[in-house]
Amino acid sequence: MLQPLERALHEMHEQLFDDDRAMVRLYGLYLVRETALGAFLDLENGNVTRAQRALREVLKHQYADDVDARWAGTFKTHAAQPDAGTLDADGKPRVREWRDYDPNWRQFMAMILETTVRLYGHVLGDGLTTEMRRAVRRAVLSEPAARISGRYSNIVLMQAWLHQAISEKRATESADSADATAVAAPTNRWLKDAATQLQHDGDLAEYNSPTYDAISLLAGCLLLEHSTSSSAQRLGEVVISQVGERLSRVWHPRLGLQAGPYSRAYGVDPRKYICLMSVLMSALEIRAAGPGHLNQNTTHLHDLYFFPLFRRVCGPLRQQLQLAEATTARRHEHTYGSARAVSVVEPTHVIGWESGRRDRFALDQYAPFAYYSTDGFLAVRTRQDTDWVDIEEIGRHVYRITMQRRSDPDVVHETAALTVVASSSPVINDNELLFGEVTLQFPGIVIEVRVAPPTD
Repeated sequence: MLQPLERALHEMHEQLFDDDRAMVRLYGLYLVRETALGAFLDLENGNVTRAQRALREVLKHQYADDVDARWAGTFKTHAAQPDAGTLDADGKPRVREWRDYDPNWRQFMAMILETTVRLYGHVLGDGLTTEMRRAVRRAVLSEPAARISGRYSNIVLMQAWLHQAISEKRATESADSADATAVAAPTNRWLKDAATQLQHDGDLAEYNSPTYDAISLLAGCLLLEHSTSSSAQRLGEVVISQVGERLSRVWHPRLGLQAGPYSRAYGVDPRKYICLMSVLMSALEIRAAGPGHLNQNTTHLHDLYFFPLFRRVCGPLRQQLQLAEATTARRHEHTYGSARAVSVVEPTHVIGWESGRRDRFALDQYAPFAYYSTDGFLAVRTRQDTDWVDIEEIGRHVYRITMQRRSDPDVVHETAALTVVASSSPVINDNELLFGEVTLQFPGIVIEVRVAPPTD
């Protein structure tokens, strides 16, 4: 029997797939990554012909490896995206990262294509399989040597697996051709960097992310079960073990979500958007919070397309996740570098907070404080001029905020220094607010409260 999210994806895919273009059309765009994921879904369901057409279309949207190194080997995000490096209507070059090109599509697209070839190459045909492997190799080997650090967890783990995958393939080819030097691949430094970071910090650098935990775990499963290298397998095992142990502590089975704080989160209420961790848990048949109704206005609806990939690849997670009902309070603390993160899981709610983070990477997705209960949610969010935020526990369910704003000459300061997003209006007194069971104190800080009531 299909699960609700899986059933919703099947219905959605039939509506969104444009048979004339052989692509998924969502938000008015023909999306490249989602077309590739949709092809994997079609292969899972035995629709080989449609998958073949879609994959051939996807391959048309990869940049060559001899263009500008910033986008060489990556893929366009949608079919109509203008070529990176060309001039726009104002005569300005299209060279803005994330807007004009997405370098991470090298890893996402190559991971999807490589996994698809490994699992379904036997039905796709030799010609298409060869083209897909060539595209994977181009994406992986076009990655600039210094772009991805070991702290860019989800991307470095995918790149580590992909580099290992093409190295293993080349080793097989060299054995067949007796010419090892002709196919030798560069050293897989990404494997080493990711392993070093995990050994040093004891968890992912993208710590406790409702979005990217899922991708890192997917990469961990690929490293563990789809590599022949013992070092790659060990890295996969460490990822699954460390993240699985943390999730077993911070996941609230009844609420269907993980306690904060969140290093990177597109939203704070998984009932209002498609959260990748909810998709992953649902694929593992674990109850997870999500929107009650889906339509094209659902935030991050496209991420639902990861469901069949999670279900097929992430089986090793089942034995690592030891999820227990929160009959009594439990607490998980993690220190990495100067940062200290605390997650508390209680019978009716979860609370998470963090202090000491001084890394501004993806700060716009950061939630240093998050509270979620059966009655609602509240979270602290950064703003464009935020430099850092610290949350300290000063009593039972009482927390104090300190923060600093950026002082760069080009920074524009608005009146409010922080944003609080809540499902309903909190009670606000002088320099403090009360919501549910928590009190937040913010001496000398102007906050803006945004009310985002649940959709259900």
